[in-house]
Amino acid sequence: MKWVDKLMGLPIEESPVEKVIEHLPNGGEVNKVYEARWVWYHTILAVEIFFTNILLLAILVVVSLR
Repeated sequence: MKWVDKLMGLPIEESPVEKVIEHLPNGGEVNKVYEARWVWYHTILAVEIFFTNILLLAILVVVSLR
């Protein structure tokens, strides 16, 4: 509801995450960790999609042979 605060003229407070990242000694390290997690997350998603496609093809073959 930041837009309401802006509209009313109230001071807008920073998010707690931004406060924590500001006070970390190496702000770049946080970005590296984020990037590494992003890569692993999407790799796992790709593997899951691959196995789902294999299962769907197997179901298609079984149904078509009946």
